[in-house]
Amino acid sequence: MATGGDQQARPASLAAVHSLPVKTTFRGTTDVVENFSRHIVRTEGGELRNRLRGRTLIGREVILPPSYVLACVSFVPRRQQQQQGTEAAGRLAFSAPPSAQMEASAADVRVTATADSLCVWEHDKPPERAEALGHWLELSHAIHCAP
Repeated sequence: MATGGDQQARPASLAAVHSLPVKTTFRGTTDVVENFSRHIVRTEGGELRNRLRGRTLIGREVILPPSYVLACVSFVPRRQQQQQGTEAAGRLAFSAPPSAQMEASAADVRVTATADSLCVWEHDKPPERAEALGHWLELSHAIHCAP
């Protein structure tokens, strides 16, 4: 998690990933560093603190084992890719079905960013999910990476 002055220490290919306890229908973009990341405070105990819409957030960074990576992906069905290449800019001749009804293959998925850690946030209390995630990662690592 890049916070404050150590933002330059992260390689450019790594993304900062946050799991926030909010629901939204917003589909636009925002400057996450300006509006969220630069306001993160790390306490002496390693806990992360921030505010969102006036409410206190308490976070915990989960660092993945060395053999794991978190991949942020986008889904673009091959049919849509081909259609976009032949249709006029901005127009499609079909309406795409919901992603739950589509069959996906590896060719439909694009990795847009990777991360070696993620921050899990909760309102007004330490995130319990982060601890459980850490235990599952340790168990998975022990099972799959055992000598």
